[in-house]
Amino acid sequence: MRDFAGKTAFITGGASGIGLGMARAFLLRGMKVVIGDLLQAHLDEARRALGASNRLHCIRLDVSDRAAMNAAARETAEVFGHVHVLCNNVGVSQRNPIDEASYADWDYVLNVNLGGTIAGLVEFLPGMKAHGEGGHVVNTSSMAGMIPVPSFAGIYATSKFAVRGMSDALRLALAPYGIGVSVLCPGLVRTRAMTAGDLYRAEHEHSDPEVELRDAVDGGMDPAAVGELVAQAVEHNRPYIFPHGEFVPEVRAYFEEMLAAFPTEFEMDERRRTGEERRAKMTAEAKALADSLGKEQP
Repeated sequence: MRDFAGKTAFITGGASGIGLGMARAFLLRGMKVVIGDLLQAHLDEARRALGASNRLHCIRLDVSDRAAMNAAARETAEVFGHVHVLCNNVGVSQRNPIDEASYADWDYVLNVNLGGTIAGLVEFLPGMKAHGEGGHVVNTSSMAGMIPVPSFAGIYATSKFAVRGMSDALRLALAPYGIGVSVLCPGLVRTRAMTAGDLYRAEHEHSDPEVELRDAVDGGMDPAAVGELVAQAVEHNRPYIFPHGEFVPEVRAYFEEMLAAFPTEFEMDERRRTGEERRAKMTAEAKALADSLGKEQP
């Protein structure tokens, strides 16, 4: 998507961290931006950080609430019209190891990270497909959706692996509508994602839900830089956004281990061979269409 000016972006988790970086990058390109976030205090901070603009609109939003996401989609349409860029960015974690986690731990992380992304697709994609003006979807996964992680991040990784697989499939599905898809896989960034579980506990322990969440990774990458990389990926229809080069050795070793596990000698009967050839052909054709979006533009 090369032409940003006057178009609209909707960003979940947009009041801080990576989402705020995305909002800044899109506003600088002349877009109208709607940010949804859970806490009013964080939305107020975002307004101050981004400055007064009639191209910015804020919505207090719990992405795990499907009715609230539906209302946010309707409000966005009423305020700015058609949505062209959808960023399913919000993410949370919690602290219990994956082998000790309760149902509540699983539900909390999956309902936000995976359920919130699904809700964004269900509520916004019909309009994006119908208006026929093309666009782009950015789903935030993580390097925890690419390689194994310690046990305390196991549930988070589960959600992020799902978002990565979803995005790969979605890129092929949306290409006929002129809509590109990118999956963002950041490493350490100055965000509140890893401490948002503090808010969850505060709410369920009936203490003050407006707790101030510190940045979890003080030495992480600048979220503004990540936001700029996202805008560039949208512009050039890049399927993957990997901001952190330090992960290359781990990713290479992980995928080499998987490749080494495949048999080098195997037999297929004709029915299986025909089915696999058909699947591979369909996938290759869909991928070629997805990768070609925007290529005819200078």
